[in-house]
Amino acid sequence: MVDFIKEAETIQQQVVLWRRDLHQCPELLLDLPKTSAYVERELQKMGYETERICQSGLTTVLDSGKPGKTPLLRADMDALPIQEESGLPYASRTPGVSHACGHDTHMAILLGAARLLHEHRHEFCGKIKFMFQPGEEGGGGARLMIQSGILENPKVDACMGFHQVVARDHLPTGTVGYTKGAMMASADIFQIRVYGKSAHGASPESGVNPIQILTQIYSAIQVIECAEKPRSAQLALTIGQINAGKAGNVIPETGYMCGSIRAYEESVRELAKQRLAEISTQTAEMFGGRAEVIFTSELPATVNDDTVGEEMFGYVKELLGKEQTKILPPIMGSEDFGEVLKEVPGVFFRISLGDKQEGYPYISHNAKVIFNEDGMKNAVAAFAYCAVKWLNAHQTM
Repeated sequence: MVDFIKEAETIQQQVVLWRRDLHQCPELLLDLPKTSAYVERELQKMGYETERICQSGLTTVLDSGKPGKTPLLRADMDALPIQEESGLPYASRTPGVSHACGHDTHMAILLGAARLLHEHRHEFCGKIKFMFQPGEEGGGGARLMIQSGILENPKVDACMGFHQVVARDHLPTGTVGYTKGAMMASADIFQIRVYGKSAHGASPESGVNPIQILTQIYSAIQVIECAEKPRSAQLALTIGQINAGKAGNVIPETGYMCGSIRAYEESVRELAKQRLAEISTQTAEMFGGRAEVIFTSELPATVNDDTVGEEMFGYVKELLGKEQTKILPPIMGSEDFGEVLKEVPGVFFRISLGDKQEGYPYISHNAKVIFNEDGMKNAVAAFAYCAVKWLNAHQTM
């Protein structure tokens, strides 16, 4: 078997160069012309034939020439609307945009794995599909790529991805974390629009105040989390914005509030969404107004398949040893790789790129976040090792 750790170390300088190039030209959502073109060029230099799929999406297939199954390896490509304050010499050159979530590291890691796997394509049976995805930070990129056929031709049998984690306690650089079952929550972003009747503040009885309705709805929906969900279930229903009116002496015609619902279990998620709509509309009617609930973004939970997850984590432990692997608890953050995991059994790992004790105090989505590039080689090696081991363990006749 190839020593993928040693192989990853030999290309670490190239992986870091890819990461820094991509870090300097971040782009948002689905509009990634420079990023996608860069990744495509690098893949073609390795000998891959690439295919554009949906807006800014990119895929390629590595064929061993021998029959077998097809796993998919994924990296996301989009950045965040955050002005970088890292002070790095290779910081973002795009004002107000940066790779504060580390998707530049994800792309570089998968490019590294693609290079190693191409060099050792005779070591396995079957095919490997690569998914470079736009629009993870909004835009529904994973769903768009699925709708565009990323999981077909060849049909994908399993999937795997990595997400960086930084500024955690006691998670040294290069440690790979695994969570059995649900590892990240669903995320349903909503707006509750309330329609009342405008009136002068001197005669409130002639109007229907949407602000009153909004405050009543806000109070009423708290019952979902505190009294209606199953006791053992996790649920976070958060209101982050309320807006209505322009003057202190005028009852406005309309108002709205925005928030999110996060859960690990689909049944809890659906209960919260249903009750949010029922409570909002019924409360508005009780006060003489009208309300509608609009979900502006909907993501399922990211749930690791027990069989594929345990098998792949076993390979990671073989590769890195127990000291560089760890079972991690689920988190309430969300990831649209959950869309892929709904369709294909697979696993989503976390790779530490710096913990607090090592001098990395800022978490993802912080303008000052810095990632320890030394940890990327472990993810490069793990991608390649797991793909080869899984394919050879699931050979078809």
